[in-house]
Amino acid sequence: MLSQYERRELDRIEQRFEADDPLLAQELGHGVLSRKGPLSWLARAGLDVLAGAAVLLGLVTLDFGLVFLGAMTLAVAAWLHVRSGASRGDARRDPSAADAQRGPDHRPE
Repeated sequence: MLSQYERRELDRIEQRFEADDPLLAQELGHGVLSRKGPLSWLARAGLDVLAGAAVLLGLVTLDFGLVFLGAMTLAVAAWLHVRSGASRGDARRDPSAADAQRGPDHRPE
């Protein structure tokens, strides 16, 4: 885990980078699936449904290759869900928000 100093330095570097070349920063900020908007949510939900259907069909037909493919697709879908959650500014992105949620009696590990 990064120290407070390292987080501040990374934030400063990010801000300088965005100020220096905002178009490049915007392009680098987007992945294959944009993490914003209803299309992104729809694509992730569609991947969930497709993966679930593959697992279910594989179990019904006893095709374990299809079950494996569905399980791998579910793993990718889960990663995409976690990745999109991190982009919304939750506690993983904002350490001060995580500290506020833990309360004053929390001791670091």
